[in-house]
Amino acid sequence: MLDDYNLFITQFVILIAMLDPPSHLSLFLGLTNNLSAAERKRAACFSVVIAFGILTAFALIGPFLLRAMGISLLSFQIAGGTIIFLYALKMVLEEPAPAGVEAETTESGMTIAIYPLAVPIIAGPGSMLTMLLLVDNNRYTVFQQGLTILALAAVLTVLGTVFLMGEHLRKVLGANGTNVIRRLMGLLLAALAVNMVLSALALWLKLPSI
Repeated sequence: MLDDYNLFITQFVILIAMLDPPSHLSLFLGLTNNLSAAERKRAACFSVVIAFGILTAFALIGPFLLRAMGISLLSFQIAGGTIIFLYALKMVLEEPAPAGVEAETTESGMTIAIYPLAVPIIAGPGSMLTMLLLVDNNRYTVFQQGLTILALAAVLTVLGTVFLMGEHLRKVLGANGTNVIRRLMGLLLAALAVNMVLSALALWLKLPSI
């Protein structure tokens, strides 16, 4: 029971570091700048629901696609961990966008919820890779995979709440606070990505677990 609880917490931390709510908040506020309060709320809710469906579907179908293409999960884990590390490095080192830069749009909340919020901002390549690695059939039972899906739902609930409280959170955190949180998330994600790669190499070389 304790192991399952620890697994849930670990998967939750990995996913929340990957999805990086403070960073996505800035994008959300920019994309929905010209929307009414009702449309902004609609965009917030639908974007996380659509992203959940896409990420869950990819997590379930992804292993079969890899098998069909003859790609081993260890190879995918090393490649995925490397890509996630590079993404995390960008989070840590990249300078934030200048204050006051907003994205202009005349689209509806539902349209923005589907694209670009749900795809590719939330359910992008990095989060898809992460989900695929976190539901590895060779490492996790069906119950544990269910815990990962539950962790994803919890993280997206947090993200949706951040979107809904967007204006208030932006005023509380400020540009500097958001930037600090983003860099901390990136550092954590980089460490988790390195662990993914080292774990795969340890299995490949038949070394003791890290």
